[in-house]
Amino acid sequence: MPARFKYARDFIIGGPGAAQLTPSFQLREYARHDGTIYIHRELAGSIQVLRDAVGMPLQIDSVLPAEGLGVGLEGRFVWVTAARLAEVHKSASRLAQEGHFRQVELRGERLYLEMPDPAALPALRPELAIANALRVTAAFETSGDPFQQVTGNFDGAGLSFGPLQVNLKTGTLQELFRRFEARNGPALQACFGALWPDWQAVLRLPSRARQIAWADALSRGGRKTDFDPAWKAALQAVGRTPDFYAETLAYAYDVYGRKLIAALSWLHGLKPIRIDNLRCLASLYDLCVQQGSLDKARDAIRARVEREGPADQFALTRIAVEERGKTALPEWRADCVSRRLCVLEREPVPVSLNGKSAERDNPQLYLLRNAPVSRIEQYLL
Repeated sequence: MPARFKYARDFIIGGPGAAQLTPSFQLREYARHDGTIYIHRELAGSIQVLRDAVGMPLQIDSVLPAEGLGVGLEGRFVWVTAARLAEVHKSASRLAQEGHFRQVELRGERLYLEMPDPAALPALRPELAIANALRVTAAFETSGDPFQQVTGNFDGAGLSFGPLQVNLKTGTLQELFRRFEARNGPALQACFGALWPDWQAVLRLPSRARQIAWADALSRGGRKTDFDPAWKAALQAVGRTPDFYAETLAYAYDVYGRKLIAALSWLHGLKPIRIDNLRCLASLYDLCVQQGSLDKARDAIRARVEREGPADQFALTRIAVEERGKTALPEWRADCVSRRLCVLEREPVPVSLNGKSAERDNPQLYLLRNAPVSRIEQYLL
């Protein structure tokens, strides 16, 4: 059963001390001297984003005002320490430009980090929003760094790779690697090294069936979920390359981002409510990845909107994802709806449908800031 945290106006005020608030931090690390908790969830999320960016442990040193900083801002700031604090300061300053922090101050052996006004969080750039949505969706299917995921032929797809789990069976892996080579062929070849001629030969095989057979022979483990170590290392090298990271995001936008735009346009025509919050957009993005579109549920969504008259984007998004989830195969309906609501609410939501129950959780929910995404109006026309 997922840990339950207690909230008051998005400030975390309680919960199991040993529970993971975010992947690298337990709730008790944010406790005051008397053991009580009062920390804004957006700040806790930004501290994890900083931890991911620096790639080194951070320690929460204090949540109390000091040196004239933090006065009257309870729950909206922390003091942190780290082995290489200058690097952390540099990364935190970059994240401040993305709206994670309003103030970053290095004071001796501690770094002061203060979040923006929770009532007016800065808007996210569309490219950052799609990157965060992609990571959240990938975390439902994979663990660890989604760009390092290499999966063998356990499901008949041959070889699956990356956060989108593009694969040989659908041809999406072949297409993405064509895009990789067009963007930076020499860097791609360097990732494969001596395996490069063999990889080129695989991509030139005359049928997907033969490509899948090649991958099946290299799949490892009892269920064939793993892959040959040398090939896995080459593919993971691709996932670590900045150019290919950027191309994966571009591919995600071209394939699923456009489906999201279609869903937004249709919902806006049905009910002219502006949908621009990252939570709503990420929930609909996850729907587009898993279910493609709203098409199969349009009549049900329309009827429910007319009946309930949703007053805001969260209510409208909830109707859309719930009704589309109900059109999945009966055994997967609860899972679909729970997954989408988990993203929307940023916490596990139990759902029971057709005799099945689900309560999905996701370790990447801290990426979903309760903030608008800029320039979304161009997609609502």
